[in-house]
Amino acid sequence: MSAASSIEKYWYSNHWSKWLLWPLSACLFLLTVLKRQLYQLGIKPSKRMSVPVIIVGNITVGGTGKTPAIAYLSRLLTNNNYKVGIVSRGYRAQAAHFPFWVTDSDTAETVGDEVYMLKKQLELPIVIGPDRSKAVELLIKKSAPDIILSDDGLQHYKMARDFELLLVDGERGFGNQLCLPFGPLRETIGRLNSVDYIIQNGGEQALFQLEQFQDKFSHIKLEVSGLIHLKTGESVSLANIKNKSVNAVCGIGNPQRFFNTLNPLCQQLKRYSFQDHHTFKMQDFAEMNDDIIIMTEKDAGKCQSFAKDNWYYLTVRMKLDDLQASKLLASIKRKIRRQ
Repeated sequence: MSAASSIEKYWYSNHWSKWLLWPLSACLFLLTVLKRQLYQLGIKPSKRMSVPVIIVGNITVGGTGKTPAIAYLSRLLTNNNYKVGIVSRGYRAQAAHFPFWVTDSDTAETVGDEVYMLKKQLELPIVIGPDRSKAVELLIKKSAPDIILSDDGLQHYKMARDFELLLVDGERGFGNQLCLPFGPLRETIGRLNSVDYIIQNGGEQALFQLEQFQDKFSHIKLEVSGLIHLKTGESVSLANIKNKSVNAVCGIGNPQRFFNTLNPLCQQLKRYSFQDHHTFKMQDFAEMNDDIIIMTEKDAGKCQSFAKDNWYYLTVRMKLDDLQASKLLASIKRKIRRQ
C-alpha cells in the first residue's frame, strides 16, 4: 500500500489516535476560519466580478463528483437560456501561459485531465488559470457569458462568489472530521451552514450531518451513461462486457467509487488504481493481462495516443429528477437576483 493510500485509509477510519491530533486540527481549523473572515470583513480584498459566479466545490480532499456536477449544471443552465462559461485552475496543466483559453485542439497535458474532459463534453468556453479572477476576466472579455461556473475554488476567497454549490461524498462522508493533514477536511463541517446548496453524491441514505438542510439539499447517484471505445470513439453496448474479465484502471480521487460502479457490469474485475491526476504511460499497463481494459473518462484523454484495440472508458453523468432540478435552479435564481 502506498503512503498516500495509507494516509487516506487513516482519514476515513475511526482510529483512537484522532483524539490526540484533535487539538492540532482545531488550531488549523481556526486558521481557515480566520482566513475566510478576513475576506468577509474586507480586510483582505475579494474581487467582485461583473457576471454572477457559481462556485462548485467541496470541503474534503478527493473525488466528490465536482466535474460531473459542473457538466450537469452547465446543461441545466444552458437549457434555461443562460449563456454559460467555465473557469478552472487546470490542475497540472502545462499551458504556455495563464490565464489560458481552452480550445478543442488542446491536449489533456496542456489543460489538465478534468478540463480536457469537460471541453470534450460541452461546447462551452473554458478558461484555466491559478488566479481565477483573471481567468474570469478573460472569459468575460472573449465570450460575454451570463453566468460563470468555477470548477472548484470554494476556498479561493480572492474571488467573490454569488452562489456556492457544495458536493459531498455520500459513501465516505467527512471521515475522521479532522483538518488537513490529519484528516480530509479543508474547512470545518460548520461550513455547511453558509453554502447555498448541497448535493450528496452516492450513499444509501442522507448523511446525518446533512439532514437539517433539506431546503437546500439533493441526494443523487452518478449514472453510467455508456462505454466508449478509446481508439475509435464509438459507443459500445455494456452487454459486451457482461461475461468478460476486465482490468479496471483509474487515477482519480476516489477509485473505489469507480470500481463499485464497474463491478456489477462484468464477470470479474481486476483493480488497478493510481494517484489522482496520474500521467499514464504505456509501461503502467505492462503487467496487465490481455483482458479488456476499462478506465474512467478523465483518464482516457491521457491514454489515447497509445491505446490498444481492447481499451474502453466508462462514461458517467450526474442527473437530478425534475423536482430536484427545479429546486436547484430556483435556489440559484433567487440568490442571484438578490446580489
